[in-house]
Amino acid sequence: MHTVHIHIDETLGIAQLQTLEESLMHRPHVASVLFSEKTPHDLLVEYDEKHIHPMDILNNIAYSGLHTDVTYC
Repeated sequence: MHTVHIHIDETLGIAQLQTLEESLMHRPHVASVLFSEKTPHDLLVEYDEKHIHPMDILNNIAYSGLHTDVTYC
């Protein structure tokens, strides 16, 4: 498993972050999604690197109209 740290440009509320978390968790090969109320612009996504790439995760988030950057992998 690998973890990618994603920065979201938009400011999201807790409900929006939970919706995003649920959306990402429904993707095959995503193992976990973590966010903190203290840093609502940042997500940690754990994924199976043999089946999915960080760009796939970013594209999934972008599909919902959000703008993101990978901080580190």
